[in-house]
Amino acid sequence: MRVLVGCWREAACAVAVPVVIRVGFELWDRGGLAWSAAGELAATWAAASVVWAAVAWLSLRRRARRSGITLTPDALADRQTRQLRVLRPSVGWSDRMRTELKASDRASVTAEKGSEEIWFHWRPGRRSRTVWGSIAFDEGAGTVVLDLRDEEMSAGLRKGSSFVAVCQVAGVLGLAGVEGEALTP
Repeated sequence: MRVLVGCWREAACAVAVPVVIRVGFELWDRGGLAWSAAGELAATWAAASVVWAAVAWLSLRRRARRSGITLTPDALADRQTRQLRVLRPSVGWSDRMRTELKASDRASVTAEKGSEEIWFHWRPGRRSRTVWGSIAFDEGAGTVVLDLRDEEMSAGLRKGSSFVAVCQVAGVLGLAGVEGEALTP
């Protein structure tokens, strides 16, 4: 429910500006303030923001289900830190994941810290804006810690883009959620 409310808050702000502009033009055409136009403004704003929020929430929920990640109340946070397990553990699974991450057209690997961690940028949408991320491998437990966050320089990314990136990285690398996967940064 908190994710849906967060989606509505974002949608209400995004929808408010176009609706106010539209009603402003309509009032200008009518030659002044009309209460019917104000009522239409409120109804249009409410309906559009609720529909937009529902679509955003359903999209996040669908992505979470497909990737096996739990949709938590902090899905709209700028930073997502999750502990995930490997779906196809085998000898050298971390090397296979490194290769798959580097081969992805959404990833741009920036640095590697030995064999235990990779730092990268991930493009969650169609535009070139990215989120910063790191993945740390725990060979013995067969898990990884995935840490993705919006950067201040990545203006224009929507709320929830870090969560979308977590779902996409999990899908590409063959990862799934574990009990208590959301970690506090």
